[in-house]
Amino acid sequence: MLSSSRFVVAVHVMSLLAHYGKKGPVCSSVIAASVDTNPVVIRRLMSQLEKSSLVGSTSGRAGGFVLGRPAHEITLSEIYQAVEDEQVFRTHRSIDNPHCDAAKQIFQALMPKLCEASRAMTTSLAKTKLSEVVPTPLQQQAVA
Repeated sequence: MLSSSRFVVAVHVMSLLAHYGKKGPVCSSVIAASVDTNPVVIRRLMSQLEKSSLVGSTSGRAGGFVLGRPAHEITLSEIYQAVEDEQVFRTHRSIDNPHCDAAKQIFQALMPKLCEASRAMTTSLAKTKLSEVVPTPLQQQAVA
């Protein structure tokens, strides 16, 4: 099964905008180089973030993307909800087969636990602000 990396990439991108945003908008090619992907992928992701008002964009030669509000006001949960599917856990299409006793039992036993785990993840992400994952100058020096 494949899992999505959109959330992790979105946090990376948002962290980059928070870090460099004071200098002005950051273009998709700079972001793409940091994430090591194609600018088209970044623009698609940024569109999702823009729909949620987490980023804004400006066009033109000096255009690019900026945070929609300060990093200390944005939670990781908001970023997750902007770029990922609503359901954390996907079910197989036969799990709700009314003619299968095993499917009925699994659905009844598993779904409450999956919902509980999803709520726990969302609650945990809501406690972390984007500003907590933005690299500080001291962290950059340690990496360099």
